[in-house]
Amino acid sequence: MDSHSLRRVELRHLRYFVAVAEAGSMMAGARAIGIAQPALSRQIRELEEVLGTPLLVRRSTGISLTAAGASFLRDATRLLTELESSRERALRSAAGQLGELRLGVLPNYFPLPVVSSVLKTFRKTCPDVMLSVTPMLSAGQAAAITRGELDGGIMAWRQDEAPHLSGVRLLRDRFVLAMLATPGQRFRAPRRLAELAGAPFIWFDPQRSAAHHRFLREQCQRAGFTPHIGQVGSDIPTLIGLVAAGMGYAFVPESTAPTCPRTVRLVALDELAGRFDVEFVYDGQKDSPVVQQFLTALRTTAQGLGQK
Repeated sequence: MDSHSLRRVELRHLRYFVAVAEAGSMMAGARAIGIAQPALSRQIRELEEVLGTPLLVRRSTGISLTAAGASFLRDATRLLTELESSRERALRSAAGQLGELRLGVLPNYFPLPVVSSVLKTFRKTCPDVMLSVTPMLSAGQAAAITRGELDGGIMAWRQDEAPHLSGVRLLRDRFVLAMLATPGQRFRAPRRLAELAGAPFIWFDPQRSAAHHRFLREQCQRAGFTPHIGQVGSDIPTLIGLVAAGMGYAFVPESTAPTCPRTVRLVALDELAGRFDVEFVYDGQKDSPVVQQFLTALRTTAQGLGQK
């Protein structure tokens, strides 16, 4: 059979033939698929003509398959099964139930309960979506989302780094003072930043997050405080590690408290009252069913945690 003849075989031919073969007669096959028996007989003969060989042996008591018919039944059944599977996959992909979700996450926010709850809810509702998570700073996430390398990210400073992207708030955070608290020694927390004049500070690398640097600088300036920067760290976990090593003080998000080592104490100061949003950020101009599923999981989690 040439390719031109093959193009004349339609999906209905396959379904009609399988119905007749499984029913064992033209009459029973016609009842099974809901068409008149003469019309069904014509369709089967048309299929045999296109293929160039008989598929059925017709008797008064019913039908039986020729060798060609038995072979064609196996292939037709497989094709119909694969087609139905393809249809189901297409529908699930359109609903965001299949595919891949590529997320960036600020390293210090990944362990937080709100983030793990969102991921758990998403996994429960979309178990067949491949989820890939990459620790990444906010500026890098914004650039990767814009380039299409990430589908979304959990980041801060969206308004500074990527105002063209959309965001849904996960939490509001603030900076607190991280300082060494040696076990067995009396701990004295400062009440004002002025008490730390000249003390060594571990600062977040401004080249890796200009918005983070600017936000903290503005808070210090309003307090009339100029930190003495002795070390620079690339991310919040690094800053906390350097504080634990006795390298100096640092400003870190208040939300890091549950993951701080026992030797690091976080102190909230009135002079550092400014808050910033941590959001799930995505490209609202792109119609991504998987991202919409993640947004649904996020809203479900927020309701469960009593957030607005």
